[in-house]
Amino acid sequence: MSESEITVTPLNAQVVLFASEGAEFPEWVTGDEPAVATDSAIMVATREDLAGDVTVRVLIDEVVPRGEKVFEHTLSLPTPVVRFGSFLSGELAEIRLPDAGAYSAQISVDDPAAPSDVHVVLRRLEG
Repeated sequence: MSESEITVTPLNAQVVLFASEGAEFPEWVTGDEPAVATDSAIMVATREDLAGDVTVRVLIDEVVPRGEKVFEHTLSLPTPVVRFGSFLSGELAEIRLPDAGAYSAQISVDDPAAPSDVHVVLRRLEG
């Protein structure tokens, strides 16, 4: 298992995880979704930046997710590196994956109404 985390200022009450190359970012539909995604990026709603920082933790092949699961999506990653954090504030970290390819991404948070901790579990899909 591999793990990385960053604590960020969540400008526009959101954090992001995205492919290190060629990412296409999703658009919010209503603004009430817990998360939105494309094949290469996931944006997760968080508490407002004035309420405090948000910690984003990415775990590879974690068995038990932490917090309440709010979103699940399949990412297609062209390289074995993903970046995550607050794109808008320029606070980003990255984590290396075992391989490029398709990954299941499961998002869990501490408080679905106003998350301050976001956990992303990435699992390589067979095939």
